[in-house]
Amino acid sequence: MFTIYGRPNSSNVRKVLWLCAEIGQTDYQRIDCGRGFESCDTPEYAELNPNKLVPTFVDGDLVIWESNAILRYLAAKYGEDSIYPGDLATRAMVDQWMEWQTTTSNVGIRDLFFGLIVKDPSATGEDTLSKAHAQATQAMTLLDAQLAKTGAFVTGENFTIADCALGIFVNRWFSLPIDRPDLSALATYYDRLKSRKAFEETVIAGGP
Repeated sequence: MFTIYGRPNSSNVRKVLWLCAEIGQTDYQRIDCGRGFESCDTPEYAELNPNKLVPTFVDGDLVIWESNAILRYLAAKYGEDSIYPGDLATRAMVDQWMEWQTTTSNVGIRDLFFGLIVKDPSATGEDTLSKAHAQATQAMTLLDAQLAKTGAFVTGENFTIADCALGIFVNRWFSLPIDRPDLSALATYYDRLKSRKAFEETVIAGGP
C-alpha cells in the first residue's frame, strides 16, 4: 500500500487522486498536509520532500515529489497501456502536454486562483490579475485549438495522464469568477470530463 501526502483541495494532489480512481487504485493511505492542514514546514516532512510542498508519494522505499512524475509512475505500474502509451511517439505527445501544463498552462490560472480565491495580497492587484487573466486565456485558447483537432481528449481518442495533468486546470478555469471567451472545444471537453465518475469524485468535489 502506498501513501499520498497532501490535502484533497490541492490541484496537484487531486491530479494524483483522480488517476488513482481512474485506474482502480483505492487502497492507499492519504495524509492531510499543506495549507489549512498539518504543516509541510517540518524537518520530518522536509526529509521526504525538500520543497516542502504537496503532493509527496511514498511506495515502500520510493519517494516521489512532483505530481506529474507521480502520475507517470502510477500509470506505468498500474494502468493500461492506453493511459500512458508504450509507443514512444505517442508517449512523447502525452509528455509534451504534461510539460506544457507545468511550464505554461497553469501559470495564469494559478495566479488568478491565488488572487480571487485564496486572496493572497501579493496576487490581488489589478495589474497582476489582468496579466494572469491574459495568460490563462491565451493558454486555454491554445488548448481549445488542440482539442478541436484531436477530438475526445488532449492527445487523441484515448484518455491519458495528460488529461489528468490538464483537466485539473480546465476545471479551475471554468470554476473561477472570471470572464471567458467562447471556446467550444474546451467546453465540450470539460463536459466530457465531468461525465467521468472519478473526475466528479476527486476533482469537482475539491472545488476550484
